[in-house]
Formats: sequence, C-alpha cells, structure tokens
Amino acid sequence: MIKNIILLSLSFLLVVVLVLTCCPSPVVADESVTITWWLEAVLPKEVEALERHLIEPFEEIYPHINIDVSVHPDLFDVLRLSLPVGTGPDIVLTMGPAEAARYAAAGLLAPLDEYIVKAGLDKLIAPLALDLGTVEGKIYSIPKTFESMGIIYNRSLFDEYGWKPATNRQEFVALMEAIKAKGILPIAAGNIEWRPTNEWFVTVYLNHYAGPENVYKALTGQLAWDAPIFVEAIEMFKQDFLNYWTKLSFYPVLTFPDVMIQLATRKAAMTVVGSWGFNWVGDPTYWPTDDRWSWAPFPSLRQEVKYPSVAIGVGTTLSVSMLSTHIDEAATFVVWILGHKEGIANLLLDHPGEWIVPIEIPEELIPSGVDSVFVEHIRTQSDLINKGAYGYTTWTWLAPEAWLWCYEGIEEVWMGSLTAGKYMEKWNNIFQRELAAGLIPPVSPRE
Repeated sequence: MIKNIILLSLSFLLVVVLVLTCCPSPVVADESVTITWWLEAVLPKEVEALERHLIEPFEEIYPHINIDVSVHPDLFDVLRLSLPVGTGPDIVLTMGPAEAARYAAAGLLAPLDEYIVKAGLDKLIAPLALDLGTVEGKIYSIPKTFESMGIIYNRSLFDEYGWKPATNRQEFVALMEAIKAKGILPIAAGNIEWRPTNEWFVTVYLNHYAGPENVYKALTGQLAWDAPIFVEAIEMFKQDFLNYWTKLSFYPVLTFPDVMIQLATRKAAMTVVGSWGFNWVGDPTYWPTDDRWSWAPFPSLRQEVKYPSVAIGVGTTLSVSMLSTHIDEAATFVVWILGHKEGIANLLLDHPGEWIVPIEIPEELIPSGVDSVFVEHIRTQSDLINKGAYGYTTWTWLAPEAWLWCYEGIEEVWMGSLTAGKYMEKWNNIFQRELAAGLIPPVSPRE
C-alpha cells in the first residue's frame, strides 16, 4: 500500500513537471509595478485592439507588470517638455529615429541592447531597422512602424478605362494626361491636418528621379544635396504638382478624408501616400463607396532608376526613458511586444498601416479578414528591402532643421518665390551643418 502511494505520488509529480515544462508560466515578482505608455492621437477602438493583442497577453506572462496606456493628441510636443524634467512616461513613443537620437544624445533614453539580445529580437528584426536606432554604438530605439511610399488608386476606375499603374516616366505622364482628359483629377492631396505631408511627395521625386543610390550618397556626405540631379528632381516635381495634382488654392484646406473621398467617388484617380493610407481605405468615413482600391510602387522617373523600388521609413519608434524607475520592466515590455508575432499579425487587421513591425509574420498568423491589397503591400515592401531595392524617406533620415526646411521650403518653390536650385542649396547648407554635428541617423551601407 505504501509502495503504491509512493508510485502514485511520483507519477503526480512527473505530470506536474511536464505541465510546467510545456506551458509558459507567469513570471512571479515580489511586488507589482506600473509602466506608463503615452500614445499619439488614436481612436478608442485602436487602443482597445492594442490592449487585447499586446498588453493583455504580456500581463498574463508578467502579472506583476501593469501597463497604463493614455492618449495625448499633442504627444510629441508634450514629450519634448516632459522628458527632460522627468515627468514623461516610462515608454517613449517618438515620431522617428532622428528625434529618438536627440533624446538619446541628451541622456534621456536607456540603451536596449541587452534586452534585445536576451529576447532574441536581434535575430528577428532586420539589421537596417536596428541600425536606425543606434547612437554611438548602442541601440536606443526600435521601429514600431516600418513604412514605404507608393500610390493608392481607385482600381474600379482604372479597370473601367483600361488604365494600368505606371512603371516609368513616359507611362506616368501618359496616364495622368489620360485621366485629366476624362475630367478627373489625376492625383489628390491636401495638408491641412499635417503640413509635413509636403515631404511625402518630395521624398518620392528625390528617390525615383535621382535614385536611391544618389540619395544614399547625399545622406552620407558623399554628394551635395544641391547637385544637379536633385535640383532636376524638384523641378520635375514642381511641374507635375502644378499640372496634375490638387490645385494649389485647394491643397492647404483639404483633409485626409477629403482626399480619400475624392478617390472613392472618382473625382480623383490616385493619391501618393505611405503605408498608413491603408488605415484610411478600410474606413467607410474615408472610403464611402463600393469601388475597390489598389496599391502600386511609385514609378521610375528616370531611365537609370530601376523599377520597382520603394522609399522606406520609420513612422514611430519605441524607447525607454532613462529617468524611469522601472527600466527593466519597461524594456522587457517593449522587446516582448515587438517580437509577439501573433499580436502584431492581429493588429494588421484591427489597426492596418500602423503596426508594420520589421519582422517576418508567418502567413498562417495573418487573419483572413486582412485586406489582400494590404498584405501584398507588406510582402512587396519586405521583398524589395531584402533585394536592396529601397530608397530613403526624409522624415526618417533628416535631422530636425533640414526636415523642417524640406516641407516648408517646397511651398515657396510651388508658389514661384524660390527656385528649385535655391531650395536645394539651403537644404544642403542646413544638412551639412547637422551632419557635422552628428545629428543624422545611421545609414546602413548599401550592398
């Protein structure tokens, strides 16, 4: 009898060991901590999706860590005031690596290298993405949204007239002329909600006319920004903008919903936008018709520039405040959520265009309801990056002053008060000063 009891006890212990070994166990700690995370202006449904797909799964594994999320419409301005005095959040969401680099240089961000390696994130995220968050050899920020520029167009309208997305300059002009001949606006745009919208278009013309290799040379100080190839790109952009885009008198008063509604109702055929545009086309407020949309890479604007390619960038980054009293817990959370593929995959459905983390998401994890055009966009972006067929967005690689001039100065070019040459000359002067000061984010060598 005693022997049987002992055998049963041993069998029970073995089952317990097997269960504990096979199933992830919550991390137990002596006391609970609260980590604060401030978000930019997002909708309540998007916050709820974030909590359901990332925060709650994390808190199940780490029950002693509570994530406190709050929304701040003027987040980036608030951060600039709060971080230096220690009243900011534990988790720092910035608008890009250049801003994160400034905070890191000021000693306001904690290095994340050991947490990234411990979580195996260095094996999941492309080196290009991690390089962007590096300052003086240490990683201080990780991309939350890896994005690229392209064209979203009304596919139903294109199908009706037999139009195809352009792949080169000749096709692009012919397409815009054909659209214009039908009394339809070729390209809709507006910047009343976000003045830096201007730089989206500067970005594509620089990359698809001058070419990614020349933009790379300029970013690394090997070629001046006022070189003829860049001036020619801006001159072409000005002419296209005045001939085929939203009229200059309407452009400053149009909202993003205005732009997308024009596409959906066939008043316009295309818009030039980044990955975030997929968050709009799936919203009936932005796209109120049954017409279908589609996406295509921006065309090559010069024979020497290969097609297809995409100008890539980082929309937002995640960091940890150096002044946080819970750096370990905050860093653990950041690296965990960025490597949680199932949660990221679900956000492709619930918050498309925002959580495009630079890791490979297995096909089987992507919910069936995710728009097939969006999936194609993500796959194309990843494939082109892997092939080295990518360019550079201005908001990712320019330092603050050059970035400001990029989107403010182009308005003077449109209005004719400044030549393309003078615009790029001032751009170059500002950039060279910021480059010498070490303010330009790292640029990975091109293969």
